[in-house]
Amino acid sequence: MNTTSFYSKALLWLLFLCAPVLIAQNESAIWGRVFGNNNQSIVGATVSLNNKDFTITNTRGEFRFDVEQQLPVELSIESQNYVSYSVTLTKLNYNSEYGFKIQLVEEQYELDEVLVTVRRDNSYTTNSLALGGKFNGRLKDLPQSVTLLTREFIQDKNAFHINDVVEDLSGVTMASSYDDFIIRGFKSGYESGVRLVNGLRSGYGYGNAYYRSPMTINLESIQILKGPGASLFGDVVPGGTVNMITKRPLEEHKGYVDFSVGSFDTYRTTIDLGGPLDKDKKILYRLNAGYENSKTFRDINEQTSYAFMPSFTFRPSDKTQVDVDLVFDKFDGYLDRGMGIRSNDLFALPRSFTLSQPSDFYKSSTTSFSARFQHRINSGLSINLSYMKSIYKEDVNEHRTLNTFADAPNNTIMNLRFFDRHGRDYTDNAVAYLKWDLFGDKIDHHIVGGVDYAQYRGGKDNQLREARSKKVDGEIVPLTFDLYNPIYEIQDISNYVWRPQGQYPFLSPYKTTGIYVQDQMSIGYRLKLIAGIRQEFYTSETTDSKERKTANQNVFLPRLGVTYEINDDVNYFASYSQGFVPVGANMILNYRDYGSDFEFKSEKSYQIETGVKTTFFKKQLQMDVALFHIERRDMLLTTGALTDEGLPIYRQSGKVISSGLELDLRGQITQELQILGGYTFNKTEVKASLINSEVGLGLPGAPKNLANLWLKYVFSKSVLKGLGAGLGVYYVGERRMDASVGVDSNGVALWDYWPEYTKLNAALFYHIGALKVAVNLDNVFDKYYYYGGFDYTRAFPGAPRNLKVSLGYSF
Repeated sequence: MNTTSFYSKALLWLLFLCAPVLIAQNESAIWGRVFGNNNQSIVGATVSLNNKDFTITNTRGEFRFDVEQQLPVELSIESQNYVSYSVTLTKLNYNSEYGFKIQLVEEQYELDEVLVTVRRDNSYTTNSLALGGKFNGRLKDLPQSVTLLTREFIQDKNAFHINDVVEDLSGVTMASSYDDFIIRGFKSGYESGVRLVNGLRSGYGYGNAYYRSPMTINLESIQILKGPGASLFGDVVPGGTVNMITKRPLEEHKGYVDFSVGSFDTYRTTIDLGGPLDKDKKILYRLNAGYENSKTFRDINEQTSYAFMPSFTFRPSDKTQVDVDLVFDKFDGYLDRGMGIRSNDLFALPRSFTLSQPSDFYKSSTTSFSARFQHRINSGLSINLSYMKSIYKEDVNEHRTLNTFADAPNNTIMNLRFFDRHGRDYTDNAVAYLKWDLFGDKIDHHIVGGVDYAQYRGGKDNQLREARSKKVDGEIVPLTFDLYNPIYEIQDISNYVWRPQGQYPFLSPYKTTGIYVQDQMSIGYRLKLIAGIRQEFYTSETTDSKERKTANQNVFLPRLGVTYEINDDVNYFASYSQGFVPVGANMILNYRDYGSDFEFKSEKSYQIETGVKTTFFKKQLQMDVALFHIERRDMLLTTGALTDEGLPIYRQSGKVISSGLELDLRGQITQELQILGGYTFNKTEVKASLINSEVGLGLPGAPKNLANLWLKYVFSKSVLKGLGAGLGVYYVGERRMDASVGVDSNGVALWDYWPEYTKLNAALFYHIGALKVAVNLDNVFDKYYYYGGFDYTRAFPGAPRNLKVSLGYSF
């Protein structure tokens, strides 16, 4: 199928569906504008009409009901931190030509950039979004696709790690057991992406910490910002960016504790406490903590995790706010490198099969500090300063594959390498910006101008030893692992033959500065525009400790988006954005060390996206439909091979594309029935490659078809009140492996695929007052499947059927 033809036809189809709505616009009968103190517009306020119809105020604070109403009507307005307001509109106090203006009284002051969410009961719906100064307003006004999971959904899935809910994110699949995703066809993790926490770059998923998926215990929501986000966040991959929103301190004393037990001898405990520390509520706190111990379904892979995550808010005046977040995270277990594929048979070995030895270990800790200062200078101007520092420490002994077989192509004996690794990573991120709100009669401007700075470096005392052979009876023999006759025993590494000191850390130290300006405009009631530019200055260093050299990569990054409100329930959007992924100084100045005959280039990409965002059932059910086309040049790919020095060999493709259609559905149909689902058709294609047989193939790990659906129903009446059930169905199409699995008789590279799979999850819930009991059954039919991998040497199977039982109590 021709991608351009598909994209054009799909776009015409989408516009055709929207055409009748564009033509048949109704005049607004009931409309108005909601203000706070100093006449600033209130974004995201919930406005109800006769307690039946609901809408949300836009960036101008405006609301509108398109269906004409017979006066009198009851109008009610609710907004976080404001006193609720109700009024009866009659012919005496309402004129449809001028609308109705309401000024709410503040219960407690809240600055613009604090996360605003408007949810009813335990709904999966989120109507508003804040991106740390990059966007603030209604989610449907953002000219970009966003897939998100709320705290309520994360609790319903009993998810302890982000990887536990990746299958529920439309357009997203796992690439491995690490913190490593495929978003719209492109990897996001380790060398190919960053993770954001409240819009700030973090140590999670970057540096060497990508071996672990972040915990969810302190998260309010998980957001996937689709497409290149370089103009917003700098060097990020074109598929999308993961943004983790943390729970904020509470204004009332509340608490929740949960205990869980499950398959594979899994035990978990979490606690969530919060409230004011003084009677004036100027100092607030929130404490999230968790513990997990599990043997997991993998052999020799027992692991223990601890986390302690306090946060504080200080409000010295009604114009100033300071937020502080701390994270202490510790892990003790094994590093799961997946399993080998014996004799090219994907299902020859049990899912528990591992290469790890009992003497291996992986111990890590993460310490993170972040602070945010916000001050409103006047009614339209505010200053925002943020800083985050993450320190990651690890101690690792691991036996892992050398990415080759000793008896290829029979593939029964794997070559191994052993790592003895000890080190630290440091990531710093600082953001400073001014926000200027200009309200006019017909055009509003929300201008943001600022500077982002980030740096990453490894510790000076980091150490790495590698062995590929050992001495046995005076002879040197290679390290191998027999897939037919595996041996698991305490290894005496004193007999190992150590290679020369390897490069560590593996990533080049870097410093990057981005200067950006963005204008978020509202023209009239229906038209919204976002225009932004960013200049990025990226500098990295080689990892050679003897003679450090630097390389600079600077790039100009524009962004443009438009949203048009067709009616109160349908928004049309279109956007253009560019992406930028730098390569480390090692690959520019020491490119021969990575198997190349020429310097590696920084990657460039762009995305064109268009679609509609709609709401149903009084705005409690949201559906987004998007068409996208991404082009990426000089994409960096791993070959799976290693140099004699132990460094990975890379290659760069000339051009790859990713085009498709994506549907995202979330919210509630009734108060009892919640729904979250998605479908993605994603056609990826390699247009140019150094390997001729790869041209025309899809991208590694990228399924053409991907679908997910989760339904939850809780009885609210009758004798069954409090009883509920959840059901999830997930489909992932076949995906190409990262590296070729051999060559044919003519020396042409051959490729294999991870097979498609369909999986079913189920859950039961019972609420008794403050008490909640839940049972989650995953992989109901015990499907043997792979959610990712690299080739026959490293495959990552999904967990077999497993059960979790949890007991939670709110106080």
